[in-house]
Amino acid sequence: MAGLIQAIRSLFGRRTPPVADSAQAERIGAEFRRRHTNFRLLLTAGKRLLSTLADMDRATTDGRVFGMTFLRAGATSVIVNAFRMIKHLDALAPESAARLRPRFLEISAQVEEVLGRRKPPVCGELVADLRHVDAGQADLMGARLAELGEIRNRLGLPVPEGFVIGACAYELFASQPGLREEMARRIQSLYDAGVQGGGDAADDTGLTARIPTICGADDAALNAMSREIQALILAEPLPVALERALEDACAHLAAATGETHLCVLPVSLGEGQGFTGSYPAEFSVPLSDAAGAYRRAVAGKYSPQAMARRLSRGISDIDVSLCVGMVAAPETALRGACESADPIASARAAGLDDRDGARLAELAHALETGLGAPVRFEWLQWPDGGFRVLRCGPAPALDDGDEVAEKPAGAGSFMRGSPVHTRLCELLELLSTDTLPAPEDPDFRSVNCKTVRDVARLVHQRAVDAMFDFGRSQQDFPERQAKQLWANGAAMLWWIINLEDAFRSQPEGKFIRLENIDSPPFQAVWAGISAVPWAGPPPVDVRGFLSIIYESTTNPEISITGNFDFGVWNHILLSKAYISLSSRFGYHFVTIEALVGERARENYVSFQFRGGAAEITRRERRIAFVSGILKEFDFSIEVKQDALFARVESLPTADLMDRLRVLGYLIIHTRQLDMIMRIPEQVRLHREKILREVREMLAKPLELP
Repeated sequence: MAGLIQAIRSLFGRRTPPVADSAQAERIGAEFRRRHTNFRLLLTAGKRLLSTLADMDRATTDGRVFGMTFLRAGATSVIVNAFRMIKHLDALAPESAARLRPRFLEISAQVEEVLGRRKPPVCGELVADLRHVDAGQADLMGARLAELGEIRNRLGLPVPEGFVIGACAYELFASQPGLREEMARRIQSLYDAGVQGGGDAADDTGLTARIPTICGADDAALNAMSREIQALILAEPLPVALERALEDACAHLAAATGETHLCVLPVSLGEGQGFTGSYPAEFSVPLSDAAGAYRRAVAGKYSPQAMARRLSRGISDIDVSLCVGMVAAPETALRGACESADPIASARAAGLDDRDGARLAELAHALETGLGAPVRFEWLQWPDGGFRVLRCGPAPALDDGDEVAEKPAGAGSFMRGSPVHTRLCELLELLSTDTLPAPEDPDFRSVNCKTVRDVARLVHQRAVDAMFDFGRSQQDFPERQAKQLWANGAAMLWWIINLEDAFRSQPEGKFIRLENIDSPPFQAVWAGISAVPWAGPPPVDVRGFLSIIYESTTNPEISITGNFDFGVWNHILLSKAYISLSSRFGYHFVTIEALVGERARENYVSFQFRGGAAEITRRERRIAFVSGILKEFDFSIEVKQDALFARVESLPTADLMDRLRVLGYLIIHTRQLDMIMRIPEQVRLHREKILREVREMLAKPLELP
């Protein structure tokens, strides 16, 4: 015990001379603010990276149509955000960033080799009849429009008659003398402003490092540039060849259908997967205005939202071609949107009667069966009561980790086995595979990174370590020093670094009292921790106890009395909206990280759980036990032997706070459960007990101090 106390004292003892004056304190404060800014931006880049990887992984199974443009857009986004993470790590831990950079460049080169260099579209038809469009033309006609062709021509489902103005037409339009150059010049000014304003300038990494700082959709400069570029496009005449092709297509469509109006459906190459913005349809467009509608659709590529999305993800403007579908439809057609999982809700929202609702449900079922996955689609209803599919794509996942096993049979029916699907799977091996061991393992090193996800994991861990080490080293800087948590009348073996605004008032002395912490995510975790007192370890069978004794005496890494680093395993980084908690509970390690702020799209909760004292079989069973409980609360799950990674995101704030309460409860009440994992009846009883107590806890409102 004396050794343990001495370890704590030595760790948190005075490490730097007293601050001599206020000027030195101000310098330390400025340095901390600089570090915190980089840490926050690093987290944002990591969130975007994981979100993109999850979408690419879903594309292998969810039945969508995609082409090489999707692969390039996704890989570019992942690489750019990983590069940003390394740049921000360089501001926190330069040596760690320097060790990692060469390995990252090697991985990036391997990704580029899989992708191949960008090639402009092989031009064929400027305008293609929808009857001749299929999945193989995703890179020429746009993924969503190619999917519409598959629905019509392969599945035989009702789709309006129409045509597609493809990527070749866009290339012809955008390549008119002076237009593309003028657009590029104006867009480049955003990058130049970013560099002059302190953005990420090019450096010796060999990557294109100029990343604009102006990338918010509400930014005045971006809005002004959007208006200027759109005005250029709207004033540009159509090339003669495109104008004639469009006139012929409209004439044939009018003769075949008798309709006089169009629905205009813009998509960009990659847009269906959310990388390059989304573009609203235009309805009831007279056939005589088809050329104007095409220009308006192309101009929509330069809306502030679409431009900001490309800029923030590092996607080159020239890599994004716009394709436009035009289908004939009566002006009086009723329209709506539907998810195949609940077509009746769509029917009710549109005011359809039961008979029409049943027809819509039949169409939804046929789409889901044909595509092999849940879908979201837009529909039109003709005056005769018949329905037509207008646009269709995979239903949005609940979170970034929906399990493939829950998809209907046949998912990926159009793409599976195709060269581009094979290329995606090969690419994901370099981007998404997690090969690094746990952070406490000696092999958790830069040299062992084999994928971009490995790089992101290592950067994140080194950044957290750097932030805590800085706060811990500045013991004489009262605003930022590590403070020991005081709760329920006792000192806790957790030390807290206030990143920014987590304390209501500046604490005096070495403790921070629970009621003085103004961080709702932390208070939610603490509410889960304190909701139900831990009853102690469960009764163990002799074999389970002997297993733990054996592991404890033969594996020095899991000794709870060894000289492990309390600064690594029992620390919490806090701001008002952010928590990063790393701790050791008995024989296992847990990490909780969450961002729960005002921008719901960026919010997430993640959880890591690993280790144990029993043999590997029991530890794996405990991981399965904890995973099963987390699935009850919509967490996506990834398991590697006896390590669990769980995540949930983009939920309302109240739901995320509830998930944090669940995690707080679990880190206390899953201690030493590996001792009973051989006894099915005890496992069942503990599962029932935990779920009952958690649901009782969540039934009560969260009370924040």
